[in-house]
Amino acid sequence: MGSLICENCGTENPEGARFCMECGLALEKHTEACPVCGTVNPPDAKFCMSCGLNLEETVKTSSETSECIHEESVVKTPETEHIPPDSSCSWRELCPACKQKPLTPKTYNGILSHKTLLECDYCGAVFEPHGRKFKFKAIYDISSDVWKRYGRKTLTEEEWTKIAHGGTSDEETRALEEKTSQDDLANFVNALDQGTVNLSPVPNPPIILKKNEEACVVFGGITLMEPRAVRQTRGGYGGPTIRVAKGVSFRLGSVAARSESHEELRNIDKGTLVLTNKRLIFMGSKRTTNIDLRKIISVTAYKDGIASQRENKQKTEYFTGTDQHTLTFTTNGRSHTVPFTGLIMKAAVEGKIRQI
Repeated sequence: MGSLICENCGTENPEGARFCMECGLALEKHTEACPVCGTVNPPDAKFCMSCGLNLEETVKTSSETSECIHEESVVKTPETEHIPPDSSCSWRELCPACKQKPLTPKTYNGILSHKTLLECDYCGAVFEPHGRKFKFKAIYDISSDVWKRYGRKTLTEEEWTKIAHGGTSDEETRALEEKTSQDDLANFVNALDQGTVNLSPVPNPPIILKKNEEACVVFGGITLMEPRAVRQTRGGYGGPTIRVAKGVSFRLGSVAARSESHEELRNIDKGTLVLTNKRLIFMGSKRTTNIDLRKIISVTAYKDGIASQRENKQKTEYFTGTDQHTLTFTTNGRSHTVPFTGLIMKAAVEGKIRQI
């Protein structure tokens, strides 16, 4: 049996004491009813006098159970893991900045007006409505990547929703697509120049093909240009003027003239340009040019065409208007359609030369 606690002063008295040794209050053991049959037993009873239940074991078990319950009650309940909503949810249900907590509308009243902002209690992100768009105004950590990318930008709700679920803004998406397209084009043009890829053969070209010859480019509306020498003469009359009568005068002096010559590009003809694996051919109403690829010395690219220099031909030949046509190519599963610029035409010619 345990010690006795005085109900008056709280002093712990030894077992068997009848009065408190501190205040003299009579000490009495509390009687408890049997938990099985309800019989009230004497304070010192070890077993129930009606059903024989071991009261000491019952008290011990009850005490241990109480301690366990108390310990469990003070354990902090763990927070449930936050599960982000799927992409169909509104961006207000998942902060685009931290992707941890929802946005809460908060109204701030002014003297003459009030405004409602959307704020995140986790990262401090603040979004202010601007018409049908929202401006990212503030955040606790201004060194964060999301602030550097979107800080003070005004985007639509659809864009903020995409950002909240791992996407990007429309501007970033367009920039990424443009960069991907440029990289794909650069890789394709480089492979075309090295001769590792080929343009698709053109069926039924407007020329008679030689043995083992196939056409890969057939463009109409191409202008053939060549440099032509242009001479200009400049002159003037100089000297004193002598008046001999009213309305009559003589000028003394001489005429000086100077002749200058320079080259200008002149349109020679307009027609069809054909590139095969052996020749570069131009067919116009006034001029037909048949260039063996093995005779080409150099090719210069321009935005709208190329300039070709070949053996036994002093003047450079210019073929312009290729950018009025388009090229469709596929790389890494992505398909692109771009203007057929002089850079692509140059790569196509040089690639065929390397394959000879």
